[in-house]
Amino acid sequence: MAPTKSTARVLLAFALPIAVFGSCSADTAVPTDPGGPPPVASHKWSDPASWPSHAVPVANEDVTVPAGESMILDISPPALKSLAILGSLTFADSDLALSANYIQVKGGLQIGTEAHPFTHRASITLTGDESNEPVLGLSSKALSVASGATLELHGAPRVVWTRLVATAAKGATQLTVEHAVDWKPGDNIVLASTDFDPAQAEALVVQTASATQVTVTTPLKYAHWGVLQMLGGASLDERAEIGLLSRNITVRGNDECVTNGYCGHIIVYQGAIAHVEGVELYQMGQKSRLARYPFHWHVAGDVTGQYIRNSSIWKTFNRCVTVHGTNMALVSGNVCYNHIGHGYFLEDGIEHGNTIENNLGILARTPTAGEQVLASDLRPATFWITNPANSYNGNVAAGSMGVGFWIALPLHPTGLSTTDAVWPRQTAFTQFTNNKAHSNRSTGMNIDDGPNPDGTTAVTFYNPRVDPANSGSAVAVTSFDHFTAYKNRGRGAWMRGANMRLTHALLADNDIGATFAATETFLQDAVIIGESANNATTLGAYPIRGYEFYDGRVGAERVQFVNYVSSPARPASAYGYNRKNAFAINTQNFTDNATFVNANHVYLENPQADKDGDKAAVFLDADGSVTGSVGAHVTANMPILVDNTCTNRTDWNAFICLGTYGQFTMQSGVSGGENIAPMRIKRDDNVTANMSGSGGSLTSINMTLLSGRKYSLQPALVPTKPRLYWRNATSGDNARISFPWTNASVKVWRDFDSGHPISAAASLAALDASPGNVYYYDAANQTMYVKLVVQATRNYSTIFIDPL
Repeated sequence: MAPTKSTARVLLAFALPIAVFGSCSADTAVPTDPGGPPPVASHKWSDPASWPSHAVPVANEDVTVPAGESMILDISPPALKSLAILGSLTFADSDLALSANYIQVKGGLQIGTEAHPFTHRASITLTGDESNEPVLGLSSKALSVASGATLELHGAPRVVWTRLVATAAKGATQLTVEHAVDWKPGDNIVLASTDFDPAQAEALVVQTASATQVTVTTPLKYAHWGVLQMLGGASLDERAEIGLLSRNITVRGNDECVTNGYCGHIIVYQGAIAHVEGVELYQMGQKSRLARYPFHWHVAGDVTGQYIRNSSIWKTFNRCVTVHGTNMALVSGNVCYNHIGHGYFLEDGIEHGNTIENNLGILARTPTAGEQVLASDLRPATFWITNPANSYNGNVAAGSMGVGFWIALPLHPTGLSTTDAVWPRQTAFTQFTNNKAHSNRSTGMNIDDGPNPDGTTAVTFYNPRVDPANSGSAVAVTSFDHFTAYKNRGRGAWMRGANMRLTHALLADNDIGATFAATETFLQDAVIIGESANNATTLGAYPIRGYEFYDGRVGAERVQFVNYVSSPARPASAYGYNRKNAFAINTQNFTDNATFVNANHVYLENPQADKDGDKAAVFLDADGSVTGSVGAHVTANMPILVDNTCTNRTDWNAFICLGTYGQFTMQSGVSGGENIAPMRIKRDDNVTANMSGSGGSLTSINMTLLSGRKYSLQPALVPTKPRLYWRNATSGDNARISFPWTNASVKVWRDFDSGHPISAAASLAALDASPGNVYYYDAANQTMYVKLVVQATRNYSTIFIDPL
C-alpha cells in the first residue's frame, strides 16, 4: 500500500523556524547551486503543439522530450511505457504525478531548485517489470541519469528526525519530542527501538502534531525509552529516534513490485550531476540484484558538490544509499528505514573524500537465504564502510538484524574498482566522530571481517600507516571518537587491528562493552555502564563485562565503570577476558586509572581444558586502581600462574599477584611445523599445566609464566629444531626451561643472533648463575636446559636450537 500523504503540508514549512538540534537532523542546507526558473521558451506538456506529432502523449506510449527542448510538465499524464528526456523536463508548480516503466535522463529533470524548493506534491512511479531486463539492463525500471545529464529534485524543507524526551509506554498514542516539528496529519514516521530487538521499531502515522507533541493513529506495540539518565557523572542518551518518512516529492516503485521485490531504482552515472534533497524514496531497490539500489552513484568518479540529503528511503528491497566508485559525495541528514541487506553502502573500497553525516538508519533486515547480493548481507549492517578515507559524523545505526557500523576493509578495492594501488586496510580514517549504534542483534561497531574479491568475508587486521602503500611507513594512529553504543546483543565495539584508539566512548547496556582483538589499541577517557534503568529486557545469561582483554598489547585508560553487579543468573564485571579463548595473549595488557561506581571490578571464568588462552589470562593493574596494588597482575584461576605473592579474590574468581610474567612460546623451526602439542608444563614446585595447542593448532604452545622460575616441558613430540620465545617482558625477566633431548651435538643461539652461537655450560649451576648466554645439556638424563633472559633495551628473549 502506498504511504499516506497530506496534500496541504508544505506551505507551512517556510513559516516554521528550521534548526539542527544536537545530533538530530533538520533541512537547513545552504544552496550551492540555486538554479533558476525554466527558460522562457519552454513548452507545456499539455499543449499538442509542443510535440512533433502534434498530439499529447497517451497511455503506454514511448515518449521522448527532444534534445534542445525545454518541457514543462503541467499535467499528470497517463501511465507511460517509457520516458526519454533528451532535452529538459521541469515540473510546474502544482500537484503532479508521472508514471513510466522507466525514465532515462540524458538532458535534465528538475523538480524545484535549491533556492526555491518545490512546495506542491510530485510523485514519480516506476512501473516496469523483469521483461525489460534483456534489453535495458541497468536501466530497467530505473530513473537513470546519463553522463552530461542533471537530476535536480528539491523537496520542501522539513524537520527530518529528532528524539523522544519522555518514555512512550506500550499502548500510548501521544509522543513528546525534543524539538518542535512541522509534521502534518497523515505523515508517515518511524520510531526506533530502544531495546535489544531491532524489530521493535514502529512505522506510525501522524494524527496531529503541535510543537513538541505528536499524536499517532495507532497505539504503540512496544515501549520506547525517552529520558536522559545521569550515571556516574555521565549523561546517557538512550532516547528513541523518531524520523519523518513522508516528503512532498516521492520516487517510488509501484505497489505490484512488493510481490517479487523488483522495484524501482535511481542510478547516476559518471559525468552526470545529481542534487537530491527533501525526497522520499519508497518501495525502491531490486532484490538480490547488483547495482539496483534505491539511490546509487555508479562508478561516477569525482562528484564534488553532489548530494542526497534530508531525504527518506524506506521499505526498500536492496540497500538505501550506495556510493560506488564515487568520491566527494555528500550523504547527509537522511532517514533509512526497513531495508534488505546493508544500508548506507560504500561498494568497492576505492571510494574516498565522501561525507556521510547525521544520517539515521533503522531496521536493516536479513535477506532470505539465496537472495543476498553479498554473503555479508546475511549479517546486514546499517553502515557498510570499505574505505576509511571518508568522514562519518553524527550518524545513528538504530537497529539492525546484524551490525550497526561494519568497517569492512578489503586488502585492495574489489569489483569494478579493482586495483593494487589502494590499500584500505592501511589507510587512516579521515574522521569517525559522534556516531551511535544501538539495538543491533550483533555488534554496534565491527572493525573486522573485510570483503574478499569474491564477496565473502575474512578476518581483517586494520593497521593504518602514514603511507598506506608502504606497510613500513610510520604508524597513523586512528581514533574513533565519542562513539556511543547501547543495547547491542553482542558487543558495543569489536576492533581488530593495530594502533587504534576508542576515545570518549559511552557504552551501556550491551552484553559486552568492548573487545579489542588488537595490538597497541586502547580505550581512553570512556564510560562503560553495565545496566541502566532502561532494562525491560535482561542482558545475556553468560557473564557480562565492560571491557574484555584479548590478544594485545591492549588496554583501558581513564575509564569509569558503572553498575556491573553480579546476579544469581550470571556474573558481571568491569573487566574480563574474551571467553573461550584458545589464542595467545599479551602479558602486558593493562588497565590504568580506572574508577568504579557500583561495579564488581573483575570476573574471570575458570579456564576451559582445550582453551590455552583462558589458561594464560593475566592483565597488569598499572596504577593499582583495580587491585589496590600498583603494578599487580590479575590472573585467571590457574595454579601455574599463582605463587605465594598472590591473594585469592573469590568474588572475582581470580587472583591478585605481585610477581612479573612473560609470554612463553615453544614451536618447531622445521618448515610447516611439527605437532608438539599437547604438552605438560611443570613448575619447580611441581605445579603443572596441561596445554592443548595455541589457537587449536598442535604446532605451537603459548603460555603465560611467572618470571624467575624453572619449568620442565613434556611435549607430545620434541621438536626437531626447538624454537623458544620469552616475550612481553622487561629487562632481566627470565625463565629456565628444560625438555627431553637426545643429541649432544647442537648449535644454540639467542635473540636471533645465529652468527654468534652460545656455548655449553659446565654444569646446571653455571647455567643458573649465567645471564642466559650459555646452555646446559645433561647427557645422562637426556635433558636440555636453557635460560631465557631479557637483555637490556629489549622486551624479549629467544633460544633457537639446531641439531648438527
